[in-house]
Amino acid sequence: MTNLLDVQWIHGSPDCATNADPPLQVHAFDDETYILRENKCVNFEGPFLYLLFGAEKALLLDTGGPPGQSQHLPLRTIVQGIVSHWLTEHHRSSIELVVAHSHNHGDHVFGDEQFAGQPQTTVVPPSLTGVRNFFGLTDWPNQSAVFDLGDRPLTVIPIPGHEPTHIALYEPKTRVLFSGDTFYPGFLYIQDWTAYRQSINRLAQFAIAHPITYFLGAHIEMTRTKKVPYPSGTTYQPEEHTLQLLPQHFAELRATLESMGNVPTRKVMNDFIIEPKV
Repeated sequence: MTNLLDVQWIHGSPDCATNADPPLQVHAFDDETYILRENKCVNFEGPFLYLLFGAEKALLLDTGGPPGQSQHLPLRTIVQGIVSHWLTEHHRSSIELVVAHSHNHGDHVFGDEQFAGQPQTTVVPPSLTGVRNFFGLTDWPNQSAVFDLGDRPLTVIPIPGHEPTHIALYEPKTRVLFSGDTFYPGFLYIQDWTAYRQSINRLAQFAIAHPITYFLGAHIEMTRTKKVPYPSGTTYQPEEHTLQLLPQHFAELRATLESMGNVPTRKVMNDFIIEPKV
């Protein structure tokens, strides 16, 4: 499976006026899982989006960030192209699309309006009430839920801390946990320290019974050099860290948080940076 993430991601340009990359890069992790990366010259956050197919539904996790002036993010057109290809390959005429979000920040919800009112499409409101009601998370944040795409059950796990509506998705076939802005190679901005620590502990308990091969987050902000990030706002990242983080990285995060206790502390780690907002 390692080779499935051996990808040269589009990573911006020293001069965005000369950037010739597409607004969104599409990578097939497998024939049921697609990873989209927004061009950093379109939005410096360069968020990653995930499109997952099951037998009955497809789920798009996040809808990207706003493009710059006079630019356009053709997200629905690109997603429709992937869906059409998938339908052809699977001899299908249609599939329901669900648009959901790792959390409610602007670089993850921008493209929602492109899907609003479209046939066979449901956009989950990126509010706490909307997320709880859609996935049946009545005991937030202590309860997880299973959302089945049809022979492809996803576990939805509330992980507030970075943002109050944040969720993770776990896919047992690939053993991938989609971790949004809670855990990725970059600045782990923590809005609510207590909630974040509790969320990481819940993920750790979940991982005891659910093996995780990769954590796939929403950004890359670290270089390949240990402890060295790119400056916030950069539009050019030629020597990026890999997208995936591994269980040992997660163990480092949890152990470091536990050592800090109730005292929010900034700490630069090899592969990410703990960044409390205090």
